[in-house]
Amino acid sequence: MANIERELPLFPLGGTVLFPGMNLPLQIFEDRYVQMMADITQHDSCFGVVLIKEGKEVGAPATPYEVGTVAQVIKREGTPDGRIILLAEGQERFRSLNIVQQRPYLIARVEFLSFEEPSISQSAMQVREKYIDYARLLAGMSNEWMKEVKVPDEATELSYLVAHSLDVNPLVKQGLLEMLSVEERLIAEIEILDLTMDHVRQRVRREGPSQRFSTN
Repeated sequence: MANIERELPLFPLGGTVLFPGMNLPLQIFEDRYVQMMADITQHDSCFGVVLIKEGKEVGAPATPYEVGTVAQVIKREGTPDGRIILLAEGQERFRSLNIVQQRPYLIARVEFLSFEEPSISQSAMQVREKYIDYARLLAGMSNEWMKEVKVPDEATELSYLVAHSLDVNPLVKQGLLEMLSVEERLIAEIEILDLTMDHVRQRVRREGPSQRFSTN
């Protein structure tokens, strides 16, 4: 079955990768994106969030990575100075086929990405256990105690939650987003979680539990 295609306004971001099911708070202040928000309100309130490959968020149009996530506005409010405060939720992943408009903001022809769900995944069980340990370790770094870590039972949702929560370089997250197979993403997350927790434990031994960390 052919993937569904559509035209989609793009919002390139530096350092942020949106995953399906995850929330994204944004402050909109540039005229071009204020116009974008007005335009999409007349349709389905959806736009594409893409990581910047070359360029910057402000100024001339940036060159984004091809794979991104559809974001749907679920809450928005204006401010007296003209900014828009909004909350968007990640929907389907997509791949940009070609840019059909450069200004005032990017619009691309995109195709939605699909993949087969794993029926039974041993990797999902490992990721769930390691992610719970990871979340508790981070809580301990902040001198907090976490009684329960809530994680999804469904493998795809789990893979997106873990990818969203990892404190890693955005390029690592982009790589996870681009993986077509849930199983491939879960296997990669097992390795990342192992490496990240080793890094945190080394920091704890050197600096104590009150120190924050970043694996960037």
